[in-house]
Amino acid sequence: MSETSAAPSILRAPASIGRKVEAVTSAARVLFLDQGFSATSMEAIAKAAGVSKATLYAYFPSKEALFASLIMAECESMQLYLPLPDLSDGLHPALRKFARQYLRVFIERKDVVFVRIIANESSRFPDLGRLFYESGPLATIKRLARFLDEAKAKGLLEFDDAITAATQFLSLVRGERPLLTVLGIADPDPGALDREIESGVELFLKACRPVAAEGEGPAS
Repeated sequence: MSETSAAPSILRAPASIGRKVEAVTSAARVLFLDQGFSATSMEAIAKAAGVSKATLYAYFPSKEALFASLIMAECESMQLYLPLPDLSDGLHPALRKFARQYLRVFIERKDVVFVRIIANESSRFPDLGRLFYESGPLATIKRLARFLDEAKAKGLLEFDDAITAATQFLSLVRGERPLLTVLGIADPDPGALDREIESGVELFLKACRPVAAEGEGPAS
């Protein structure tokens, strides 16, 4: 992705994508999620994908390179489900809508196990953790920062740094939800999630909305 720094050569995904590569990545994802990274062998992936080990290594020189390819695909999929806010909807409704989509993508899509695997392996393979952060969370922060800069240019927000503001916004709207989800004790009530999101959006706007715009209440 253009938002990320170049990954080391051992982590690069193959340039050509065909049916065999799709079969390999699909089989690998299932095995990684089911067995974990360390317990999954390239031989098991080749067998599950219906390809030879020689074919598998022709596409992916190592298990780390294959996992890196899955990380990039996962992050690209997340971004597809997370379109940028539209200021024509109004600042408050646009931020609220983005926050709901953000929580749905990063929490309700049940990708917690995948993130756990990355976290578990990042100490041995720090490039994998860096690749995930730059392709996923950091890419989202940068995209949101562009929207916030647009709102600032229109006099709707005031802040010093867009990246910092975007990071703070996402922290406010997600709150403890990621931790509670990982621990399996998150409140499944959609109403509770909406209240948390609305509270985070309102707190962000109180901090960053210009004084002249403070009289504008939240739009429905």
